[in-house]
Amino acid sequence: MKISSRLKNLFIGIGCLGISGFVMLYFFINEKVEWIPQRVVELARVPELLEKPEAKRCAECHQAIYEAWKESRHSISWTSKTYIEASEDRTKEKCLACHIPESVQGEKPSPRLDRREEGIYCVSCHFIDNKMNGPYDLLAPPHPTHRNPDYGRSKFCGSCHEKTFKQWQETKVQDTCQDCHMPRKKGRLTQKFGLNLLHKKRMVGDHRFLHGEITEKDILVEAQLNEKMFTLSLLNKTIPHAVPTADNGDPRLYLYITFYNQAGDEVDRAKEIIAPQQETALPYGKKVKYQHRLFDPVSRAEVEIKYQPAWTKEKTDLWKISIVK
Repeated sequence: MKISSRLKNLFIGIGCLGISGFVMLYFFINEKVEWIPQRVVELARVPELLEKPEAKRCAECHQAIYEAWKESRHSISWTSKTYIEASEDRTKEKCLACHIPESVQGEKPSPRLDRREEGIYCVSCHFIDNKMNGPYDLLAPPHPTHRNPDYGRSKFCGSCHEKTFKQWQETKVQDTCQDCHMPRKKGRLTQKFGLNLLHKKRMVGDHRFLHGEITEKDILVEAQLNEKMFTLSLLNKTIPHAVPTADNGDPRLYLYITFYNQAGDEVDRAKEIIAPQQETALPYGKKVKYQHRLFDPVSRAEVEIKYQPAWTKEKTDLWKISIVK
């Protein structure tokens, strides 16, 4: 059965109108969201998404961000064994605000009463003044998102990481907390089919909130060995805050120094602990010197540098150096 040319033209016309309509909608949503009437926005809204939903509800559209967050320390800020032990079974009130924050807005938050098992979750950072906030102005059928420039500023992270934020401020470095701990790459903000096509790809921050690695490129190690003294100096060259850093946790760098005589026998040992709670963390751009007096003839020193994060007692080997007289 042949389709008449008139009917074929009708189908083509409908198709062209549909494509044109989608192109116009795509343009308004991505470039001129302010032109869309507020009444239309409200008609498309899903009210329950503005009632502090659980993280899994957000994952229905933002699956990639949700999966990244699940890998983060933020997701277990209330349930981690380390926190439970350090807070004496969550009884220390000073810890509550940052482990179960109600709303993070650049200042010390208040602790919340609901969804505590979620720790620091989507709503904690993105639900502000009864609106969804983010780094972009976005319109999507479930909920509009309002652009908040604070998401690219270190002060936002300083809501809870107060000491680290002050250390960063003192360095005068332009790179923000987000530049290092939430590196961005181009991608879709939503993965739900249909909705994922409404918005163009944008720069999306890594919601694993990366801890960062400490390498030989970051810490300059210099050592000198003479007859009566071993001198070691460390310089934090690249990390724009103290190393390690923490407001209340106890991350540590360990220096293990072993001394050997000409025959290769061990004659002495020394240890240094570099930790924020002992006020011995390495400041940015300032050389810190350690000295150890020698009482026996020494021809070689071995220095091992290890790192222990705040959430575990296990130490990770960073690197070793050998100093020969």
